[in-house]
Amino acid sequence: MKLGLCTIAFQEKPLEEVIDIAADYGFDGIEVWGKPPHIPLEYDDTYVKNIKELAQQKGVAISAYGSYVNPLMDLHQKHFEDAFKIAHELGTNLVRIWSGGGPSKSITPYDKRMILFRLVSLAQWANFRSIIMGLEMHNNHLTDTVDSILEIIENTNMPSLKTYYQPLSRLDADEPHAAAQQLAPHVVNIHAQNFDENGKACPIADGVVDYSKIVETLGSEGYDGYIQVEFVHGDNKMDALQRDRDYLASLTTPLVEDSLKNLETESV
Repeated sequence: MKLGLCTIAFQEKPLEEVIDIAADYGFDGIEVWGKPPHIPLEYDDTYVKNIKELAQQKGVAISAYGSYVNPLMDLHQKHFEDAFKIAHELGTNLVRIWSGGGPSKSITPYDKRMILFRLVSLAQWANFRSIIMGLEMHNNHLTDTVDSILEIIENTNMPSLKTYYQPLSRLDADEPHAAAQQLAPHVVNIHAQNFDENGKACPIADGVVDYSKIVETLGSEGYDGYIQVEFVHGDNKMDALQRDRDYLASLTTPLVEDSLKNLETESV
């Protein structure tokens, strides 16, 4: 697995500075936050291309574009096409999308049908363009349970629609480790978050979610994408970022070494 930093973790800083941070702290890639100041409200071709070039100069890949588009938006097709264009210019084929619709327990039948119907069309459109859409796993959206995520993916039935993995802290949320196991074949990105027994966000190494199990579970299913720091918690953000990064590196490094050993064995 590769180490990533979501630029929303430093939303108060210009994107150029966040790219510097990612490079200085040894991250392999970044997920670009799809809101100002990191991405302008109005598409700016020169700005987006400059961001791509700067990341390349710093040796940092752009792993994904973290858009906020969802199928229930007015002019949803235009918003999706704009997001795909930005991703293409950034040099990534992965676009984070949202389901919308409110919690799965209370979504209206009409909204649910509309989400499923429109995602089929959007997934076909994306598939022709070799774009991957990753559903944000998030509270207060249709994608707030494993069952609802799997229903969307199975209903759409297109290789262009996948899901992000991130643990959810509400009381009735799926158990994080079981959720990783069930979603593993469909996971395209990981937002590494953690929380204490009261549901309060905390450093990744300190919460109730055992990321050694998450990494092992997804890795055993062949996942070799990014595991990303999305938010940083602590009085000193840079120290907290270093701890989160080092912790994730300690979990993923053995996987890389095992893969290299397997390749050496196969070549003998």
